[in-house]
Amino acid sequence: MHLYVDRFNKRDWDGLRELISADAQLRVVDRFAGPFDESPYFGNYDRQRVPWRLTVAEVDGELAVVVMRQHRDEWRPDSVARLEVIDQHITRIVDYAHCPWVLPSASSMVVADYP
Repeated sequence: MHLYVDRFNKRDWDGLRELISADAQLRVVDRFAGPFDESPYFGNYDRQRVPWRLTVAEVDGELAVVVMRQHRDEWRPDSVARLEVIDQHITRIVDYAHCPWVLPSASSMVVADYP
């Protein structure tokens, strides 16, 4: 998960594809569901204008990826994604970027090593 976050933050889309299994499924809740290789997922993040970074966090006791967005001089948690990893390959991504109610409804969140 840390390698996924590191490569995502570097916008290393090819390096990320190496981590994702050929038959991986992607679900961007309320937007897309299907094979990862048929999605515009990385391109959509790459085109965003608001500064963002990913970090690993524990959300309600589950390891997850949290998208941090810059608000003035402060980075704040904005959305969360869950990854399913089998044999060191990502087999499923569920991204809640379009569901603003998910993070506020979490009862706990511990962000790991974020500057």
